[in-house]
Amino acid sequence: MGLYAGMMNEEQKREYSDRELLVRFVRRVAPFRKSIVLISLLIFITAIAETVNPLLIGIAIDELSSINSNPLILLGVGGLYFILSILLWIMFFLRRKEIGKFVPFFLEKLRMDTFDKLQEQDMSFFDKHLSGKLNTRVSNDALDLGNTTLLLVDTLGNFLISVLTFGMLLWLNLTLALITLIAIPFIFLLVLSLRRLVRIVSRAYRKAIGSVNAAMVESIGGIHVSKSYGQESTVSRQFQEINKQYFKAGFRLTSVTHMWRPLLETIASIMLIIIIFFGGQFVFQGITNPGTIFMFVLYIQKFFRPIMVLSVFFPQLSSGMAAYERILDILDSEPNIRQNPNAIDIDTLEGEIIFKDIDFCYREGEWVFKGLNLHIKKGEKIAIVGHTGAGKTSLVSLLARYYEFQGGSIEIDGIDIRDMSLNSYRRNLGNVQQEVFLFSGTIEENIRYGRQEASEEDLWNAINTVHLEELIEYLPEGLQTQIGERGKGLSAGQQQLVSFARAILTDPRILILDEATSSVDAYTEAIIQEALEVLLADRTSIVIAHRLSTIVNADRIIVMDNGQIVEEGTHRSLLAQRGKYANLYKKYFEHQCFDWHPSQVSQDID
Repeated sequence: MGLYAGMMNEEQKREYSDRELLVRFVRRVAPFRKSIVLISLLIFITAIAETVNPLLIGIAIDELSSINSNPLILLGVGGLYFILSILLWIMFFLRRKEIGKFVPFFLEKLRMDTFDKLQEQDMSFFDKHLSGKLNTRVSNDALDLGNTTLLLVDTLGNFLISVLTFGMLLWLNLTLALITLIAIPFIFLLVLSLRRLVRIVSRAYRKAIGSVNAAMVESIGGIHVSKSYGQESTVSRQFQEINKQYFKAGFRLTSVTHMWRPLLETIASIMLIIIIFFGGQFVFQGITNPGTIFMFVLYIQKFFRPIMVLSVFFPQLSSGMAAYERILDILDSEPNIRQNPNAIDIDTLEGEIIFKDIDFCYREGEWVFKGLNLHIKKGEKIAIVGHTGAGKTSLVSLLARYYEFQGGSIEIDGIDIRDMSLNSYRRNLGNVQQEVFLFSGTIEENIRYGRQEASEEDLWNAINTVHLEELIEYLPEGLQTQIGERGKGLSAGQQQLVSFARAILTDPRILILDEATSSVDAYTEAIIQEALEVLLADRTSIVIAHRLSTIVNADRIIVMDNGQIVEEGTHRSLLAQRGKYANLYKKYFEHQCFDWHPSQVSQDID
């Protein structure tokens, strides 16, 4: 299936029993008990009115068929029927109005709880889940559960009507009522046989929707790549496969949902014919009168109507519960980041960092670090170099608490970072990455993102430090210029300058630069280098770089290889060792020197 092959193979951590889903659902709607009680009351009044109406029609028919019919009785029955019809309309309006408040509020809270739970997760969670599928759970799955909630409310009303109606059937004619009961076991056997099958196809349908959304998000996000390589038709073919899977899942769900309805209606029709036949015999024999049989027919139609709804109810309920199951999979997910329950809020850190015997892996058994040790002094500027996969980014990701390490400890100023609250810890941490992410909004909103309460003076100090004022003066709306998703509308260098201004404004005590200047032009890099002199002053900094200019002035260079620190020292001392760094320098950095010539042999090494 091409690039999207893995999207149809989504794994769900856990499955829930019907009982557990029901209990969890009841707990979730419990805060809305006032609305539920009011809706139930309106349903009860509606059910009473629905039950009385056929009785009035029967009375009218008996009165009309009588030789000495009383016009006042007919007028009274007609007036009461009209009043009950108006009451039914009012009850329907009030019920829908209350449901219109209850369901959106229910969905708002459900989506907010799901969204908040996603915010709690560490990066390992997002490594395993496609963003498009997570979006499906927050939006589509929540909406499906909302529709199921509405269905449950309607089903409650229908069930109450069925109970009251059957009571009327027993009262009108016990023999005909017992004949009617013969159909019930057959109907429920058909409906219940549908239940498990529907749950299976509903899960497949929910996954298919998630796959379509994930494919859409990925193909739009990578549209520049597909266009660059002329692969639009290939992407379309691959999406077509995903879309076919969605069509097949939807077709199966629709088929299963409606396959039993004709059978149920046939059974109901047969029972109606039988009732009319026996009822007619009773009228001819003088056992009962026409009005009673007419009432019985009306009641039996009302009795079977809710049962017919069950053919739709179970499939929709299963679909909603499958959606709820996927939402619960998020709500029950716990982040791997372990924080002391008695974590303390810290004010300002000094910035001494100690990695002690760190063990870490992304996947079990595939160790990135095993017993890693590193001591970074307060205010020290550290540069980390190494081949791709050496562990550079993993090291700073652990420091930023994006992932949890399996062994050892990371201490800052003698305090284990797991004993610090995440919010207060990250206020002391600045992180500028190679792939800049800017949110849709104004430039000012993006700069203020980490410190929204900053004064105008601090804001412009940050802007001037990175020389971003030149760009702002050029833009017609200045700081209020709107930028698109992921910073569209700005060049890569301009986006990087905005991210630097954002980091400077937060004034972090520890700064991480993860290859932050590798994608900018020489002019922008020169501006950034000047800004870095200010940014890195009097604070602990860790720089991962592909540019020589960002590491030669480091207090210490850490050379990493296969998750181990193999060398450390200054630029000159490491070159003199003629080891791993010297080889990296000759291969990646030497040509970045201003006086470098292809035929030149590095004087630093010689």
